[in-house]
Amino acid sequence: MKTKKHLFALILASIFFSCEDYLDKVQGQDGITQEDVFTDVRTAEQYIDAGYFYLITEVSAKNNTPDILPGMTMSGEGYPGRFNNNVQERYQSYANSDYINIMNLAPGFDQRDTPNMVSRYFEAWKGIRVANTFLENVDLIANADEETINGLKGQAYFIKSFLYHLLTKRHGGLLYLENNLDLNQPFNGLERESYESNLENILNDVERAIEFLPVTWNSTNTGRPTKGAAMALKSRILLFAASPLVNTTNDQQKWVAAAEAAAELINFSQTNGLYTLKDASGAITMDVDSNGTDLFVPEPIALEPYRSMFVGPGLSKDLPQEAIFMEYNDFSFGFGGRLVPFPRMYLTAGFDIVKGNNNPMNIGATANFVDKFETKNGLPIEDDPSYNDQEPFINRDPRFYNAILYDGIPWTVTTSGPLNSSGFSDLAVVNENGVLGLDLHNPATAVNRLWQVRNTTGYRIRKWVPNGFYLRSGGNGEADFYVNNIIFRMAEIYLNYAEAANEAYGPGGVAPGANLTALDAVNIIRNRVGMPNVNGMYAGSQDLLRERIRNERAIELCFEGFRYDDIRRWKTATLEENKIVEFLEMRWQGGPSALYPTGFSFENVEQTNLRKTFDERNYWWPIPASDLEAAPSLGQTPGW
Repeated sequence: MKTKKHLFALILASIFFSCEDYLDKVQGQDGITQEDVFTDVRTAEQYIDAGYFYLITEVSAKNNTPDILPGMTMSGEGYPGRFNNNVQERYQSYANSDYINIMNLAPGFDQRDTPNMVSRYFEAWKGIRVANTFLENVDLIANADEETINGLKGQAYFIKSFLYHLLTKRHGGLLYLENNLDLNQPFNGLERESYESNLENILNDVERAIEFLPVTWNSTNTGRPTKGAAMALKSRILLFAASPLVNTTNDQQKWVAAAEAAAELINFSQTNGLYTLKDASGAITMDVDSNGTDLFVPEPIALEPYRSMFVGPGLSKDLPQEAIFMEYNDFSFGFGGRLVPFPRMYLTAGFDIVKGNNNPMNIGATANFVDKFETKNGLPIEDDPSYNDQEPFINRDPRFYNAILYDGIPWTVTTSGPLNSSGFSDLAVVNENGVLGLDLHNPATAVNRLWQVRNTTGYRIRKWVPNGFYLRSGGNGEADFYVNNIIFRMAEIYLNYAEAANEAYGPGGVAPGANLTALDAVNIIRNRVGMPNVNGMYAGSQDLLRERIRNERAIELCFEGFRYDDIRRWKTATLEENKIVEFLEMRWQGGPSALYPTGFSFENVEQTNLRKTFDERNYWWPIPASDLEAAPSLGQTPGW
């Protein structure tokens, strides 16, 4: 994966036409037949490349637009500051448990008012059809060696299993198509299978992907999934399958299998010298005490080794060693200049970084989620007597300063037309000048200006926005930055192992073939940013360590598309802490005092209108009415 070249330029070129239309052309009429496509390895490769077009992850862009209802808002990590394109309405539909109407929205890549997960349902089936069609015809390839053909097979099995996991983790058991349906035959009579049946088939296809994919690709193919990517997919799938949502009897063998899968990839990466964690232990030395020299620095130097995994200067660079599989760093060209690297910047950036009709969501972090970041001492804020809720930004876990943009940090703005031209984040409800903070949304904003998004939560997300990126009028500007859209990275695998090993063996047990305990694995993730080991008061109990591992996932993987499915698979989405939404309200109190060391008061305020309704049926999503109309025998998801 370490190269400055990217495969997906080829992939993007290959998907401007429909692969099905491509095959429907008649020989002798300016087209080629299906046999022609698969006889030649070059066209067969282009065909499987089209399957990548349908890999819409939790944080992917569809048609280069941001997601109107991403997992990070459903999970409570953040809330958007965009007020048109039905953004608020879609959130309220979700919060009010109106899942049926959400799933029945118009699908497709050009439907900007449709959440990605709805489009993904339909697009995933297209990608599965591409993979199946390829596998049904791969034996026709006549001009390639076995290694090349195996690499193509491995990609097809990876695409298919990846897409089926995206579908089944939300909707439960579906049809598992070993071969494509005959579109000329009636669909009624088809029945959905169980999740367990789908799981068995998904894992069979993942194992085939692991078998056929190479350890690495040559430079011309860099960017395709590797054996390690398929192993990471297997780890993610088995962890989901072992979790309470699916593993209702707490079958310990499922936890063992999940631990073993993660351990296999950890051992594999070490044996092959791949996917090493970035050593950012020096980040703990940042001076982020009261008035510390690093407290109000947009890009602290000591944090750079960690932060460089996510964002940084330069369009061309070596990919991070920790990344196992990534999306292409996509830039859009137009209006005389480069636009935004998609998609994560669009989700988390506001108007002063992404202008107007480029559709920024400006998802701000919620205050109750931000409270999950521990102190530098390695304790939850409620357990650390040194923590002062009236000085909440100081002496936190170094990852806080990578993920969260808070009031007072200098931050580059656009050179023309910014809502906040001060050069500082101004997130106070009442700032030092006695007026509304310049980054906050003004409820009096005219309807025709609602595309100028502002902050609503009192925090902004720094993780996916490099300081210095900005646009001028007309779309051009300073965009010489990368944003890494990572799908799999090693930190997830260590946390997968920690969770599964703790459930199977407790804090000090070791899975077969592994050389780590659950406690070891979670401490590795903490130590690499300089955080101390899990405090001993939580380390001796399976139940207490479970909570710290879950919190560690929330922090390490924040805003990467994990948490919504984590709280579902843990069956904790019904807990009060996951239903409420709180914003941080800062108010100037006239100057520093013993009670208000910064001169501001800080208060987490619940937004009762955003509170989520969630009960048992909400753990699984319905399928669209169009599927039931085509095949009533499929039946709706239970509870819907």
